[in-house]
Amino acid sequence: MFNVDNEYDIPRDVVNHECLVQMTGNKEIVLENFKCIKKLCEEEIEIVCKKYLIKITGTSLCVKFYNCESMIIGGCIHEVSFL
Repeated sequence: MFNVDNEYDIPRDVVNHECLVQMTGNKEIVLENFKCIKKLCEEEIEIVCKKYLIKITGTSLCVKFYNCESMIIGGCIHEVSFL
């Protein structure tokens, strides 16, 4: 499988402490392996990850689903930045 570290058969996102980001068009983002939400408003959401901060800007942004493993953000997404 391409998403697995060859030596240990452990997913690369776990080995490298990376956040998984999956976008569906500009209407939805699914995030995994994050630490917490730093900022939350209708125009901007900031998510703290282990190595960086993810900043999502747009209109009518909202958290549609949230638990300790993943979250789904909906709205009209204009930009995703890794800071």
